[in-house]
Order: sequence, then structure tokens, then C-alpha cells
Amino acid sequence: MRFDTEFFVSIFPKLFKMVPYTLWLGCIAFALAFLLGLILEVAYTSKSRILRMLAGIYISYFRSTPYITQLFIFYFGLPQVFPIMRNIVGSSALIITIALNSAAFIAEIIRGGLQSVDKGQREAALSIGMSPFKMYREIILPQAFVAAFPSLGNSFIMMIKNTAVGFTIGVIDILARAKILAASSLNFFEAYIAVGIVYWLVLLVVSKILNYMEKRICKYL
Repeated sequence: MRFDTEFFVSIFPKLFKMVPYTLWLGCIAFALAFLLGLILEVAYTSKSRILRMLAGIYISYFRSTPYITQLFIFYFGLPQVFPIMRNIVGSSALIITIALNSAAFIAEIIRGGLQSVDKGQREAALSIGMSPFKMYREIILPQAFVAAFPSLGNSFIMMIKNTAVGFTIGVIDILARAKILAASSLNFFEAYIAVGIVYWLVLLVVSKILNYMEKRICKYL
């Protein structure tokens, strides 16, 4: 087998054009996952036994089953039960399922961040007459966010990588574009290596940005 260097080099500009779209998918999914993760954490720590049970089942299911099965159930299975879902496009299904999956992990990350704050600070804040809302806003949440930020950054990176599964339901991202470009010449080996390098470079930049943000947050909070 001969490695087609010309094709390998020529494919990079076409793949990098898909990077903004891939990052957009990851960012929207992360925003939704973070909000859902907060809701799950509130439910999981609430006084309601039913809410705790439902949140626990949700977290257990989405953490314990492969993401691709969740995607296929949502995109191929549920529309057979709920006809209204037949009009959902692949990109929307990808964003929603990534968010649903990642929210289970983010809820655990948030819980870990909250537990990292010393209980004595809560008791001290309440003892001086601070309301629970003000205590969480000014004391607990800033410290919990700093503690959870590295893990949240890792979750964001995982979401960007999970977008690659979108080609299975027709979402044209970096991997799907590479498969299309390689189909005519059958240079799939070169295309997949190029995809790996593109993801590697993009996530190196994302990691650098997240590390910079972490240092800034730790400095001012």
C-alpha cells in the first residue's frame, strides 16, 4: 500500500473548515449539559425522595450505557414511538444526546465541587446572619466552581470528541467530511490520520485556553 502524501496534505484545509462547526456543536451541548447538570444536582440533593430517586436513575443510566446507543435510541428509536420527533435533524439530535449524556457526569462534578468547600464556612456564614442564597452566591459557589473547573474542562473536551459520532446519523463534521473526501480515491487511511491530527491540534488549543482560564479564575476568586 502506498501512502498518498499529496492527498494527505491537501485534505487538511478542507477539514479545518469544519472546525468552527464542530466547536459550535460542542459549545451548545456543553451549555445545555451544564444547566441540566445543575438541575440534576439540585434534585439529587433535595429533600424529596422521589426527586432523588429519579435523578439517581438518570445519572446511573447515562453514566453506565455507551453514548452511541443513547444516540441511536434517541434518533432512530424514539421517533417510532413519538412521530413528532421524526422531523428532528441530525445536528439537533447530536447536541441533545451529548448534553443528556454529559449532564450525568457534570452533576457529579458539581457535587464534588460543592463537597470540597469546608462545612465550617457554611456554618460561619449562617451564624453571622447571611441568608442561604447569599451564602451560596458569595462563598460556596465561587469556591466550588474553582474546584470543579478542571473536570468541567475535561467534560467539554469529551463533548467535542463525541461530536465525531455524528457521522452515523448524517451530521457533516470533521470526520464525516474526511470520509466523503476519501470516498472517491479510497484513501481512508490518510483521511483518518488527518482527522486525528486535526482533532489533536484543535484540542491542544482548547486545553491551553482552559488552562489559562483556570489560572485566571483561581487568581481572582
